[in-house]
Amino acid sequence: MKKASANGAIQNVIDEMQAATAAAKCHKCGCFHGALSELTDALPSIPAGTREMIQPVIETGMKHKIPEEYDCIGCRVCWPANALNFAAEAFPDVSFGGDACPTEVPAREPGWPPLPGDFTVLDNAGHVAVCALTSKALVGGVVEARPVGVAIVGTLYTENLGIERIITNVLANPNVTNLLICGADSEQRIGHLPGQTLLSLFEHGVDARGRIIDAKGRRPLIKNIAHDAIEVFRKEIRVLDLVGEEDVGAVIEALAGMSAVSRPRRAGSRPHDGPRVIRAQPVERLVLDPKGYFVIFPDRERRSILVEHYIKDGTLAHVFTGERADDVYATVIGHELVSRLDHAAYLGKELARAEQTLRTGEPYIQDRAPEPSRCVSGGCTGSHERES
Repeated sequence: MKKASANGAIQNVIDEMQAATAAAKCHKCGCFHGALSELTDALPSIPAGTREMIQPVIETGMKHKIPEEYDCIGCRVCWPANALNFAAEAFPDVSFGGDACPTEVPAREPGWPPLPGDFTVLDNAGHVAVCALTSKALVGGVVEARPVGVAIVGTLYTENLGIERIITNVLANPNVTNLLICGADSEQRIGHLPGQTLLSLFEHGVDARGRIIDAKGRRPLIKNIAHDAIEVFRKEIRVLDLVGEEDVGAVIEALAGMSAVSRPRRAGSRPHDGPRVIRAQPVERLVLDPKGYFVIFPDRERRSILVEHYIKDGTLAHVFTGERADDVYATVIGHELVSRLDHAAYLGKELARAEQTLRTGEPYIQDRAPEPSRCVSGGCTGSHERES
């Protein structure tokens, strides 16, 4: 990782954020959202002159972000994390909100494991969990070999929610008494370092704020697991450190050795009650938005999205056009043409679909194309859908 000098630090921040803004995959990633939020919050504390340099980069990034779909996908280079690392190094007296995780707690799923993730269950009665860190191919090799005694094998990309999922899922199965950590840890440049962080949790635990002691990751925070459950995890689960080992044969051999050592079944434990899960209910009645309705067309010749706004009597009142769904959406909202949240959600979904069809060339059919006599929030139940 390049060192941030007094003169070059802010340029490094700008370069990394510009790289993230230019990458479509970052626009819906929690890393990008979190970096924008932290830099925005810290902006008033950054010295004048430097502040004016970085503010336009933040504003541009805000225009490109779209609703978050994942916290991190384990990119080999994480530009937002780099930007925060450079900023923290350049301005040690400025708080960049490192305690704020940009993602939400995932909903539980019935059965075991209780939380979803990038893993494969091999044997619920097994006593070994395998964390292959960022080595996806290593997971495939272990799954294919199906070693005796392995309950679950999966990856780990983040040093906060990813570790929380491991704690929750492991403690939910009293048969699991061992954790093998192997595979490639993310590079220092990425900023997450989940392997080093997980080992630090076992060795040092967490402080009063839930921060993993001596962890090198950017946000090594355990915010959704009770402290006593963390201690149960540390004391009852035996860990074998093979971080850096990506050879399937070597990992299988280590697992054979772990299977040969018998350990008593643990008592079951619950790491935390977690948020209340609310099951979505079918929509029984769609309500008309008094502001009117929209018809959306991908304009393939101009590579833009065309949106027509009609008032309730079917009169065309406005026409919007733009290349990006979020730009069109923000403009429509800015003109105060949507008064219902469900209508706003529908509009955002359809604009995103229209933008996607411009990229892929697939036909676009509006989900519920409006019919003046039967219009509802976000469209209608008519059958006269239009295809571009």
